[in-house]
Amino acid sequence: PARSKFYVRDPPNDKPDWLKVGLTLGTAAFLWFYLIKQHNEDVLEYKRRNGLE
Repeated sequence: PARSKFYVRDPPNDKPDWLKVGLTLGTAAFLWFYLIKQHNEDVLEYKRRNGLE
């Protein structure tokens, strides 16, 4: 069968790949932080331009 190459590795529930998990979580957290920070700055700039602050 051609699909056998997918089953060569150990079952993933043995133990998680903590490096990959950490990288994924870290990247997600960084992106969220960056997006929220940018959004807040944009809102402040918008208020400044429209004389609301």
